Amino acid sequence: MPALSPSVDTAVRLHILTRLRAAQPFSMAGGLLLALAMLWHSPWLNTGLWWGVLFGWQCGYRHMLTRLLAGAAQGLPLSGWRFHLFTLATVLAGLLWSSAVWWLVPDGNPLYLMVVLLWLAGVSASYAAYLTGVRYLPPLVLGAMLLCVLSRLWWAEVPILRLAGLSVMLFAVVLVTMTWPLHQYLRDSFSAQEEYDRLLGDMSEQQERLDDYNRQLELQGRQLDEALARVDELVAHDPLTGVLSRRAIMLRGEQLVLQASTGQSFCLAMLDLDHFKSINDGFGHLAGDEVLRQTCRLLGSVLRGNDSLGRYGGEEFLLLLDGMTLESAMLRLEQMRCQVQKHDWSSLLGTRGVTLSIGLVAWEEGLDVPQLIRRADELLYAAKRGGRNRVMTGQDTLATAKGEA
Repeated sequence: MPALSPSVDTAVRLHILTRLRAAQPFSMAGGLLLALAMLWHSPWLNTGLWWGVLFGWQCGYRHMLTRLLAGAAQGLPLSGWRFHLFTLATVLAGLLWSSAVWWLVPDGNPLYLMVVLLWLAGVSASYAAYLTGVRYLPPLVLGAMLLCVLSRLWWAEVPILRLAGLSVMLFAVVLVTMTWPLHQYLRDSFSAQEEYDRLLGDMSEQQERLDDYNRQLELQGRQLDEALARVDELVAHDPLTGVLSRRAIMLRGEQLVLQASTGQSFCLAMLDLDHFKSINDGFGHLAGDEVLRQTCRLLGSVLRGNDSLGRYGGEEFLLLLDGMTLESAMLRLEQMRCQVQKHDWSSLLGTRGVTLSIGLVAWEEGLDVPQLIRRADELLYAAKRGGRNRVMTGQDTLATAKGEA
């Protein structure tokens, strides 16, 4: 049979010590009852000596068990000389019990000797049950008790007592035989408990690792969401001016077209900075970039919350005015144009100013965003041909055409 693992061996030994300490009060009471039962038959001196020695030994035995259990609770190993000391003390306790056949029945009276033997049969059965966790303990303790009892029975030279001795031997053999499989059962029980604890520990460790992985995944998920949000922000906005990108403003225009089909109209305007190339050529691209940024800030200060401004390309911008008529949009754009024109550009351009040319159209049934942009772009170039720094609508071009006619 395989040897006990250290942890199972320790658990079995602690189990034995705990059970024996719990049984000590009953063992003391049992010894006292046997002494009282034999007191009127045995000499008082013999009874007193046997009980006194047994009681003193049991007190010391209980103290030793308590010390061993307390040491194990503090982490001291329950092995080596400590357990050998317990084994020796247990064997001596068994000898003290079995010596009752010498002390309490000094005349070899068969009747009283049988009474003591019956008492010792219960004690030996208890020892066999308590000590079954370690295989060598029951045979060792029972063998010591058996030698003491058999020597007394054979010493009496009474035939019936010798028969009783054979019965005692048979009883001891049966006890050892019965406790032998119990040892394996107890060992398997503690081995199963150890395996269960190990599996539970592994599951707890795996659960902790899984929780760590989940926390890492959640953190990475949040970081990914933040990164995607930043990417969306970068994709949706022009990195130079901060207004909507071309893709984002086009998507917004498509949304407004869908809304307009349900009855809520809008206006679209194309805005272009006049003579911007000469600004770049004359003052440098950094100054040109700053002009674009400040222009967007000026336009943004006039926009409503549902208006959308996007950079269409270069110095050209696309403006969507949600829910506005052509007349109200015209007033808003004139305000924007004047604000850009009146702005102080001296820190960037000296005495030179910045102006806007704007083409403005209102949505009509059946028109999509590219068609609206094409119309607004035509009006924008009409504004440039007409002298720049102005807002041009379809009505303006009609009036101009009539005037020319």
